Amino acid sequence: LTPCNHCDRSPGCKCKPARLLVVTIPLSSSSSSSRAAPAASGAAARKPVTSAVSRSAPSTSGSLADRLSSAMGGAFSKKGAKKERDPRTTDKQNRRLSVSGIAQGPQGDSNTTGTVTDKGSSEYLRFSALSNAGYEPDGHKKTNQDAFISFSEFGDASVSVFGVFDGHGACGHHVSAFVRREVPRALDKELLRNETAQSRPNIDSLARHYISVFERVNGMLESDKSIDSSLSGTTAVSAMVLGRPGSRKIICANAGDSRAIIGYEEMGQLKAKELSEDQKPDLESERQRILKCGGRVEPLIDENGEPIGPHRVWLPNMMLPGLAMARSIGDDIAATVGVHATPEIRVHELTERDKFMVIASDGVWEFLSNEDVIEIVKGCAGDSDRACQEICARSYREWRAEEEVVDDITAVVVYFTRY
Repeated sequence: LTPCNHCDRSPGCKCKPARLLVVTIPLSSSSSSSRAAPAASGAAARKPVTSAVSRSAPSTSGSLADRLSSAMGGAFSKKGAKKERDPRTTDKQNRRLSVSGIAQGPQGDSNTTGTVTDKGSSEYLRFSALSNAGYEPDGHKKTNQDAFISFSEFGDASVSVFGVFDGHGACGHHVSAFVRREVPRALDKELLRNETAQSRPNIDSLARHYISVFERVNGMLESDKSIDSSLSGTTAVSAMVLGRPGSRKIICANAGDSRAIIGYEEMGQLKAKELSEDQKPDLESERQRILKCGGRVEPLIDENGEPIGPHRVWLPNMMLPGLAMARSIGDDIAATVGVHATPEIRVHELTERDKFMVIASDGVWEFLSNEDVIEIVKGCAGDSDRACQEICARSYREWRAEEEVVDDITAVVVYFTRY
């Protein structure tokens, strides 16, 4: 894999993508042979790969993670290598190795760029959204690869649509922006309006439509030659809130490891309910699908035989793509071994016990539990702007305390006002 021919920089430049696919990564300094790269086929053969950067062969010295980082242009970085962690409830082995990058409050850090906000309301709910670019200590501005959608009224006063898309890879920001634009276009407003007018909406029909939207947008991305999604993609978690008063529902579609939760009241206490499940490669159902498609599911292993970070998806004979999720939009190479864009659908019937919904990218969930987020929103006394700011600020502090980089951080907070 070669660097950009225009600026000679690592992935993240805005020039034309690199063209070569084959990369050899020594697994140890004593290796006398390497695995041959299989011929690219299907989606992987139709698009160039843009991830790697070094003109010279990867060094055989240093740790496995360092050599992968060299060969893949920093796509792999051994998180936590320079800072000792305090004991946490988060399992270190379930952490990511690579991140995309929040600004510290409105001012931001000198190496950070990209803050997006939104707010709105309808007769049924009110919301705020905040997305901040991450932080990188290398002196370059961090491009925000997160994106979100927020429609308090989508074709009808009783229909609302929200979503968060967490891009990854050299072109992750282009992928998440593409999905942000195309998902609302692909949703059938007439279908949503007709179904929400019914006393009992056809949930199966709506679920099938949501699935078709994700798959259609994924197909459009694959056909779009202006975006290289070979080793780039995005998570996608989206929730429709719709229905007549007294029979309103949330339909949540999820592909990847962004997450949506409900804060509900039970016996005077606020509790969390997940509207989505993080689709990690080591979930048994996801793992079996990937294995049947010829892929591998395993973490990186260092020279001492110790696992580094979470389980990842790999091609059978190459240390690519190393995707830390089992479903996504994009990621054409990973799609050849079972990673797909078909979302999981969950349906939740709204009641007066349900107080708010939070949809957020992995920049929030990396260090904050569902219960942490519920407590943060609880302390904001119904102020959705403040809730978003507090979630993002707390997430940022956790990242800076634990890592030398900060992931992009996005949160959408929706308060329910009518059921």
